[in-house]
Amino acid sequence: MATELAHPRPHAPRPGGLRAILRKAYLFTYLRGWLVWSSYRAQVGLTIVGWIVPVFVFFLVAVFLGAAGSSISALDGSSYIAFFVVGLAFQGFVSNLVGMLAQRIRSEQMMGTLELVFLSPTNPGAVLIYSSLFGVVLNLLSAVAIMVVGVGLLGVQLALNLPTVIVATILLAVSSTGLSLVAAAFILWTKQGNPVALFFSTFTQFFAGVLFPVAVLPASIRWLAYSIPLTYGLDALRSGLLAGGTLESVAPSLGYMALYALITIPMGLLLFRWVLNRTKDEGTIATY
Repeated sequence: MATELAHPRPHAPRPGGLRAILRKAYLFTYLRGWLVWSSYRAQVGLTIVGWIVPVFVFFLVAVFLGAAGSSISALDGSSYIAFFVVGLAFQGFVSNLVGMLAQRIRSEQMMGTLELVFLSPTNPGAVLIYSSLFGVVLNLLSAVAIMVVGVGLLGVQLALNLPTVIVATILLAVSSTGLSLVAAAFILWTKQGNPVALFFSTFTQFFAGVLFPVAVLPASIRWLAYSIPLTYGLDALRSGLLAGGTLESVAPSLGYMALYALITIPMGLLLFRWVLNRTKDEGTIATY
């Protein structure tokens, strides 16, 4: 006994660094995310239908208005169908990203586990990020599904430049992180209602060039479009997907998204941390 006290048994080494990060990402994405989500087959089917139906709705509207075969001169003659297919695919991707952390916090509030999350040994921010990874994967699947429908059924012609598409998608996701943190702070503070997520899910369809070019907006409100990173992301993605645009050709749009991320992510982190500390002090973190 004395020997054991003098020489305690060493604990088994814990995986650290990149290995630990990848392990947690796997646990949250596959075990907690995919296996749970895919087990609800009706929900899976309804989710996929929800991805695809809007594409056909806007296609029929375009046909009715006689715009289906028209071209967009800014995209080297790409069709209007290709224009709105890319817009719908990535507007949904960004809208879901912006509301993802808020939705995760709201879910934890309703289950009564949010306080435990913020008291766990793992950094609370890391827990929320890991919890959101599957949502990011699901959002990418949604964008891919919409593009597949556009190419396979609606005749969208691609002129793909893969490096441009990859970099633009990453920067679009990163530049949306600050707004996601702001939305999370709102839901943590107000418990219900989220104007940030609502703005992105509704108004960006009209102000970010999702369904029609920004150039057709009245000049007095066009500044709204250019204050949203999605506008620049869609410009870069449409160029990379439909016109074979290179990284050099979309560099201004990529630079704006990077600048937007550098400004909004620290602001979002500060706001979220302030709200979190305030709710802890008031003892309202577990209420909903």
